Amino acid sequence: MVRPLTEYPAGTVVRVADIDGGRRARSRMLALGLTPGCPVEVLAGGAAGCRLRVRGAEVVLCCGLAGKIMAAEMDSADVVPCGCCLSSRARMS
Repeated sequence: MVRPLTEYPAGTVVRVADIDGGRRARSRMLALGLTPGCPVEVLAGGAAGCRLRVRGAEVVLCCGLAGKIMAAEMDSADVVPCGCCLSSRARMS
């Protein structure tokens, strides 16, 4: 099930399904490494914003941007994994 990143609790590992925003928001998220299919760990979340771990870096997003990122849980078949994260790094440990 795909839903906004702001709806996942801390400790959840998800995959980015899509970025539901305009060109500027999408460009910003892609520049931060939040590309469709890549795993993201929610370190702290909620309606006020999200702190994430993506590609080994921590990123903090305001609630507006975090709400535009649509994600699915890692075991979901809704999102095809990206080619760059198929190694053991994808476990987000």
